[in-house]
Amino acid sequence: MSQTKSNHLAEIVSMMRLYNISLNDIDSYKKSQPKPLKETSRFILFLAYLGGLLVLGGLGVFLKDHWDGFSSTERIVITYGVGVSLYFAALALYYKKTSTLTLSNLFVIAFVFQWGGLGVALKEFFPDGDNIPLFILSISGVMFLQTGVTFIKVRLASILFMTLLFLSIAYGAFVTVLFKEVLLPLETVGGLPTSDLLAVLGALSLMLIVQQIQKTQYNVICGVWFFVAMLSFYLASYYMLWVIHMTDFFGLFVFFGLALSQGTRSKAMLTLTAIALCGYLVDITLKYFLNTPWWPLALVSLGLLIILTATLFYRKAQNFR
Repeated sequence: MSQTKSNHLAEIVSMMRLYNISLNDIDSYKKSQPKPLKETSRFILFLAYLGGLLVLGGLGVFLKDHWDGFSSTERIVITYGVGVSLYFAALALYYKKTSTLTLSNLFVIAFVFQWGGLGVALKEFFPDGDNIPLFILSISGVMFLQTGVTFIKVRLASILFMTLLFLSIAYGAFVTVLFKEVLLPLETVGGLPTSDLLAVLGALSLMLIVQQIQKTQYNVICGVWFFVAMLSFYLASYYMLWVIHMTDFFGLFVFFGLALSQGTRSKAMLTLTAIALCGYLVDITLKYFLNTPWWPLALVSLGLLIILTATLFYRKAQNFR
Protein backbone atom coordinates (compact mmCIF):
# COMPACT_ATOMS: atom_id res chain seq x y z
CA MET A 1 0.00 0.00 0.00
CA SER A 2 1.38 3.43 -0.95
CA GLN A 3 2.29 5.97 1.73
CA THR A 4 -0.32 8.43 0.44
CA LYS A 5 -3.09 5.85 0.65
CA SER A 6 -2.00 4.87 4.16
CA ASN A 7 -2.13 8.50 5.25
CA HIS A 8 -5.65 8.94 3.87
CA LEU A 9 -6.85 5.76 5.60
CA ALA A 10 -5.35 6.96 8.88
CA GLU A 11 -7.24 10.24 8.52
CA ILE A 12 -10.51 8.38 7.82
CA VAL A 13 -10.07 6.15 10.89
CA SER A 14 -9.26 9.20 13.00
CA MET A 15 -12.42 10.99 11.84
CA MET A 16 -14.55 7.90 12.49
CA ARG A 17 -13.27 7.68 16.05
CA LEU A 18 -13.69 11.40 16.61
CA TYR A 19 -17.35 11.41 15.56
CA ASN A 20 -18.14 7.88 16.78
CA ILE A 21 -18.95 6.56 13.29
CA SER A 22 -19.21 2.78 12.84
CA LEU A 23 -19.12 0.65 9.70
CA ASN A 24 -22.84 0.01 10.15
CA ASP A 25 -23.44 3.77 10.02
CA ILE A 26 -21.57 3.97 6.72
CA ASP A 27 -23.53 1.03 5.31
CA SER A 28 -26.86 2.56 6.38
CA TYR A 29 -25.89 5.88 4.81
CA LYS A 30 -25.04 4.22 1.49
CA LYS A 31 -28.39 2.40 1.43
CA SER A 32 -30.28 5.65 2.10
CA GLN A 33 -28.78 7.43 -0.91
CA PRO A 34 -30.80 7.50 -4.16
CA LYS A 35 -29.66 5.04 -6.78
CA PRO A 36 -27.79 6.60 -9.73
CA LEU A 37 -29.49 6.67 -13.10
CA LYS A 38 -28.79 3.46 -15.01
CA GLU A 39 -26.49 3.51 -17.98
CA THR A 40 -27.76 2.09 -21.26
CA SER A 41 -25.77 0.17 -23.86
CA ARG A 42 -25.18 1.82 -27.22
CA PHE A 43 -27.15 -0.84 -29.06
CA ILE A 44 -30.21 -0.29 -26.87
CA LEU A 45 -29.68 3.46 -27.27
CA PHE A 46 -29.68 3.07 -31.07
CA LEU A 47 -32.86 0.98 -31.02
CA ALA A 48 -34.56 3.45 -28.72
CA TYR A 49 -33.81 6.40 -30.98
CA LEU A 50 -34.77 4.40 -34.05
CA GLY A 51 -38.08 3.55 -32.42
CA GLY A 52 -38.63 7.18 -31.53
CA LEU A 53 -37.98 8.25 -35.12
CA LEU A 54 -40.44 5.67 -36.42
CA VAL A 55 -43.09 6.86 -33.97
CA LEU A 56 -42.57 10.46 -35.07
CA GLY A 57 -42.64 9.39 -38.72
CA GLY A 58 -45.90 7.54 -38.24
CA LEU A 59 -47.47 10.50 -36.46
CA GLY A 60 -46.26 12.80 -39.21
CA VAL A 61 -47.86 10.66 -41.92
CA PHE A 62 -51.12 10.47 -39.97
CA LEU A 63 -51.25 14.24 -39.44
CA LYS A 64 -50.44 14.89 -43.11
CA ASP A 65 -53.29 12.67 -44.27
CA HIS A 66 -55.89 14.09 -41.86
CA TRP A 67 -54.70 17.66 -41.27
CA ASP A 68 -57.27 19.37 -43.48
CA GLY A 69 -60.11 17.71 -41.60
CA PHE A 70 -59.04 19.09 -38.19
CA SER A 71 -60.38 22.31 -36.70
CA SER A 72 -58.02 25.03 -35.41
CA THR A 73 -58.48 23.88 -31.82
CA GLU A 74 -57.81 20.25 -32.73
CA ARG A 75 -54.65 21.21 -34.61
CA ILE A 76 -53.28 23.08 -31.61
CA VAL A 77 -54.23 20.33 -29.16
CA ILE A 78 -52.63 17.50 -31.13
CA THR A 79 -49.38 19.44 -31.51
CA TYR A 80 -48.77 21.85 -28.64
CA GLY A 81 -51.11 19.96 -26.29
CA VAL A 82 -49.28 16.70 -26.85
CA GLY A 83 -45.95 18.48 -26.35
CA VAL A 84 -47.03 19.98 -23.03
CA SER A 85 -48.37 16.59 -21.85
CA LEU A 86 -45.10 14.87 -22.73
CA TYR A 87 -43.15 17.65 -21.02
CA PHE A 88 -44.95 17.24 -17.69
CA ALA A 89 -44.76 13.45 -18.02
CA ALA A 90 -40.98 13.77 -18.42
CA LEU A 91 -40.76 15.99 -15.34
CA ALA A 92 -42.78 13.49 -13.32
CA LEU A 93 -40.51 10.64 -14.43
CA TYR A 94 -37.45 12.73 -13.59
CA TYR A 95 -38.54 12.94 -9.95
CA LYS A 96 -38.99 9.15 -9.99
CA LYS A 97 -35.35 8.71 -11.02
CA THR A 98 -36.15 7.24 -14.44
CA SER A 99 -33.25 6.35 -16.75
CA THR A 100 -31.49 9.13 -18.60
CA LEU A 101 -32.34 7.56 -21.97
CA THR A 102 -36.09 7.65 -21.35
CA LEU A 103 -35.98 11.20 -20.01
CA SER A 104 -33.87 12.46 -22.91
CA ASN A 105 -36.24 11.00 -25.50
CA LEU A 106 -39.33 12.37 -23.78
CA PHE A 107 -37.93 15.86 -23.34
CA VAL A 108 -36.67 16.09 -26.93
CA ILE A 109 -39.97 14.86 -28.39
CA ALA A 110 -41.88 17.20 -26.07
CA PHE A 111 -39.83 20.21 -27.16
CA VAL A 112 -40.23 19.35 -30.85
CA PHE A 113 -44.00 19.05 -30.48
CA GLN A 114 -44.20 22.29 -28.48
CA TRP A 115 -42.09 24.18 -31.03
CA GLY A 116 -44.26 22.93 -33.87
CA GLY A 117 -47.41 23.51 -31.82
CA LEU A 118 -46.52 27.14 -31.18
CA GLY A 119 -46.04 27.56 -34.91
CA VAL A 120 -49.42 25.98 -35.59
CA ALA A 121 -51.06 28.24 -32.99
CA LEU A 122 -49.58 31.41 -34.50
CA LYS A 123 -50.63 30.29 -37.97
CA GLU A 124 -54.19 29.62 -36.79
CA PHE A 125 -54.46 32.90 -34.86
CA PHE A 126 -52.81 35.00 -37.58
CA PRO A 127 -53.64 33.26 -40.88
CA ASP A 128 -52.69 36.31 -42.95
CA GLY A 129 -49.27 36.76 -41.37
CA ASP A 130 -46.38 36.46 -43.84
CA ASN A 131 -43.38 37.61 -41.76
CA ILE A 132 -41.68 34.22 -41.55
CA PRO A 133 -38.46 35.41 -39.79
CA LEU A 134 -40.47 37.15 -37.04
CA PHE A 135 -42.65 34.06 -36.82
CA ILE A 136 -39.62 31.79 -36.29
CA LEU A 137 -38.02 34.26 -33.87
CA SER A 138 -41.14 34.28 -31.69
CA ILE A 139 -41.57 30.53 -31.31
CA SER A 140 -37.84 29.78 -31.06
CA GLY A 141 -37.35 32.52 -28.47
CA VAL A 142 -40.12 31.08 -26.31
CA MET A 143 -38.69 27.57 -26.60
CA PHE A 144 -35.18 28.82 -25.82
CA LEU A 145 -36.45 30.30 -22.56
CA GLN A 146 -38.35 27.14 -21.67
CA THR A 147 -35.49 24.76 -22.39
CA GLY A 148 -33.05 27.03 -20.56
CA VAL A 149 -35.21 27.15 -17.43
CA THR A 150 -35.77 23.39 -17.67
CA PHE A 151 -32.04 22.73 -17.86
CA ILE A 152 -31.50 24.70 -14.64
CA LYS A 153 -33.69 22.13 -12.88
CA VAL A 154 -33.09 18.98 -14.97
CA ARG A 155 -29.40 18.71 -15.83
CA LEU A 156 -29.47 16.57 -18.98
CA ALA A 157 -27.19 16.98 -21.99
CA SER A 158 -30.15 16.52 -24.35
CA ILE A 159 -31.94 19.51 -22.82
CA LEU A 160 -28.81 21.63 -23.11
CA PHE A 161 -28.52 20.52 -26.74
CA MET A 162 -32.08 21.68 -27.45
CA THR A 163 -31.39 24.96 -25.66
CA LEU A 164 -28.47 25.68 -27.99
CA LEU A 165 -30.57 24.60 -30.98
CA PHE A 166 -33.39 27.04 -30.22
CA LEU A 167 -30.87 29.77 -29.37
CA SER A 168 -29.17 29.33 -32.77
CA ILE A 169 -32.48 29.35 -34.66
CA ALA A 170 -33.69 32.41 -32.74
CA TYR A 171 -30.43 34.28 -33.38
CA GLY A 172 -30.56 33.55 -37.11
CA ALA A 173 -34.17 34.72 -37.28
CA PHE A 174 -33.28 37.82 -35.24
CA VAL A 175 -30.54 38.83 -37.67
CA THR A 176 -32.93 38.34 -40.58
CA VAL A 177 -35.69 40.38 -38.93
CA LEU A 178 -33.30 43.14 -37.96
CA PHE A 179 -31.68 43.68 -41.32
CA LYS A 180 -34.00 42.21 -43.91
CA GLU A 181 -37.22 43.71 -42.58
CA VAL A 182 -35.79 47.29 -42.56
CA LEU A 183 -36.02 47.58 -38.78
CA LEU A 184 -32.45 48.87 -38.84
CA PRO A 185 -31.38 50.63 -42.07
CA LEU A 186 -27.66 50.20 -41.38
CA GLU A 187 -26.64 47.78 -44.13
CA THR A 188 -22.84 47.95 -43.82
CA VAL A 189 -20.26 48.38 -41.08
CA GLY A 190 -16.84 49.44 -42.31
CA GLY A 191 -17.84 48.37 -45.82
CA LEU A 192 -18.83 44.87 -44.66
CA PRO A 193 -22.42 43.57 -45.00
CA THR A 194 -23.90 43.91 -41.51
CA SER A 195 -26.03 40.76 -41.58
CA ASP A 196 -23.06 38.61 -42.65
CA LEU A 197 -20.83 40.26 -40.07
CA LEU A 198 -23.39 39.45 -37.38
CA ALA A 199 -23.52 35.87 -38.62
CA VAL A 200 -19.73 35.60 -38.20
CA LEU A 201 -19.93 37.11 -34.72
CA GLY A 202 -22.78 34.77 -33.84
CA ALA A 203 -20.72 31.74 -34.90
CA LEU A 204 -17.78 32.93 -32.79
CA SER A 205 -20.08 33.51 -29.82
CA LEU A 206 -21.46 29.99 -30.18
CA MET A 207 -17.90 28.63 -30.16
CA LEU A 208 -17.20 30.45 -26.89
CA ILE A 209 -20.37 29.04 -25.32
CA VAL A 210 -19.55 25.51 -26.45
CA GLN A 211 -15.98 25.88 -25.22
CA GLN A 212 -17.32 26.60 -21.73
CA ILE A 213 -19.63 23.58 -21.96
CA GLN A 214 -16.58 21.53 -22.98
CA LYS A 215 -15.24 21.95 -19.44
CA THR A 216 -18.35 20.38 -17.89
CA GLN A 217 -19.88 16.91 -17.73
CA TYR A 218 -22.11 17.80 -20.67
CA ASN A 219 -19.24 17.92 -23.16
CA VAL A 220 -20.76 15.01 -25.09
CA ILE A 221 -22.71 17.55 -27.17
CA CYS A 222 -19.70 19.74 -27.95
CA GLY A 223 -18.52 17.93 -31.08
CA VAL A 224 -21.75 18.61 -32.95
CA TRP A 225 -21.92 22.24 -31.91
CA PHE A 226 -18.26 22.93 -32.66
CA PHE A 227 -18.96 21.58 -36.14
CA VAL A 228 -22.06 23.78 -36.55
CA ALA A 229 -20.29 26.88 -35.24
CA MET A 230 -17.20 26.43 -37.42
CA LEU A 231 -19.24 25.63 -40.53
CA SER A 232 -21.34 28.75 -39.95
CA PHE A 233 -18.17 30.80 -39.40
CA TYR A 234 -16.58 29.73 -42.68
CA LEU A 235 -19.75 30.02 -44.78
CA ALA A 236 -20.65 33.46 -43.40
CA SER A 237 -17.11 34.82 -43.67
CA TYR A 238 -16.66 33.57 -47.25
CA TYR A 239 -20.01 34.98 -48.34
CA MET A 240 -19.19 38.29 -46.65
CA LEU A 241 -15.90 38.51 -48.58
CA TRP A 242 -17.58 37.36 -51.80
CA VAL A 243 -20.09 40.22 -51.57
CA ILE A 244 -17.29 42.79 -51.41
CA HIS A 245 -15.12 40.91 -53.99
CA MET A 246 -12.29 40.14 -51.57
CA THR A 247 -12.30 36.33 -51.38
CA ASP A 248 -8.50 36.28 -51.65
CA PHE A 249 -8.43 37.24 -47.96
CA PHE A 250 -10.43 34.17 -46.95
CA GLY A 251 -7.12 32.51 -46.11
CA LEU A 252 -6.82 34.82 -43.10
CA PHE A 253 -10.11 33.45 -41.75
CA VAL A 254 -8.86 29.91 -42.33
CA PHE A 255 -5.71 30.50 -40.29
CA PHE A 256 -7.80 32.19 -37.61
CA GLY A 257 -9.98 29.06 -37.64
CA LEU A 258 -6.85 26.95 -37.19
CA ALA A 259 -5.97 28.96 -34.10
CA LEU A 260 -9.51 28.45 -32.78
CA SER A 261 -9.21 24.70 -33.42
CA GLN A 262 -5.97 24.65 -31.46
CA GLY A 263 -7.64 26.47 -28.58
CA THR A 264 -10.66 24.15 -28.41
CA ARG A 265 -8.77 20.99 -29.44
CA SER A 266 -11.81 19.93 -31.44
CA LYS A 267 -11.41 17.39 -34.24
CA ALA A 268 -14.63 18.63 -35.85
CA MET A 269 -13.29 22.17 -36.12
CA LEU A 270 -9.89 20.97 -37.29
CA THR A 271 -11.47 18.82 -40.01
CA LEU A 272 -13.56 21.72 -41.31
CA THR A 273 -10.48 23.95 -41.24
CA ALA A 274 -8.58 21.44 -43.38
CA ILE A 275 -11.47 21.34 -45.86
CA ALA A 276 -11.67 25.15 -45.90
CA LEU A 277 -7.93 25.44 -46.52
CA CYS A 278 -8.07 22.96 -49.40
CA GLY A 279 -11.05 24.81 -50.87
CA TYR A 280 -9.19 28.10 -50.57
CA LEU A 281 -6.15 26.67 -52.35
CA VAL A 282 -8.35 25.33 -55.16
CA ASP A 283 -10.10 28.69 -55.48
CA ILE A 284 -6.82 30.61 -55.69
CA THR A 285 -5.36 28.14 -58.20
CA LEU A 286 -8.38 28.35 -60.50
CA LYS A 287 -8.51 32.13 -60.22
CA TYR A 288 -4.89 32.87 -61.07
CA PHE A 289 -3.57 29.89 -63.06
CA LEU A 290 -6.45 28.54 -65.15
CA ASN A 291 -5.87 29.03 -68.91
CA THR A 292 -2.22 29.96 -68.36
CA PRO A 293 0.99 28.09 -69.28
CA TRP A 294 1.51 27.48 -65.57
CA TRP A 295 -1.74 25.49 -65.21
CA PRO A 296 -0.16 21.94 -65.24
CA LEU A 297 2.48 22.99 -62.71
CA ALA A 298 -0.20 24.67 -60.61
CA LEU A 299 -2.25 21.46 -60.55
CA VAL A 300 0.74 19.42 -59.41
CA SER A 301 1.59 21.97 -56.73
CA LEU A 302 -2.04 22.07 -55.61
CA GLY A 303 -2.14 18.29 -55.29
CA LEU A 304 1.06 18.25 -53.23
CA LEU A 305 -0.24 21.04 -50.98
CA ILE A 306 -3.50 19.20 -50.36
CA ILE A 307 -1.64 15.98 -49.51
CA LEU A 308 0.65 17.94 -47.18
CA THR A 309 -2.35 19.64 -45.58
CA ALA A 310 -4.12 16.32 -45.04
CA THR A 311 -1.01 14.75 -43.50
CA LEU A 312 -0.28 17.64 -41.15
CA PHE A 313 -3.89 18.00 -40.03
CA TYR A 314 -4.23 14.26 -39.51
CA ARG A 315 -1.18 14.18 -37.26
CA LYS A 316 -2.43 17.17 -35.33
CA ALA A 317 -5.84 15.59 -34.91
CA GLN A 318 -4.30 12.62 -33.09
CA ASN A 319 -3.73 14.89 -30.10
CA PHE A 320 -7.30 16.20 -30.13
CA ARG A 321 -10.43 14.67 -28.66
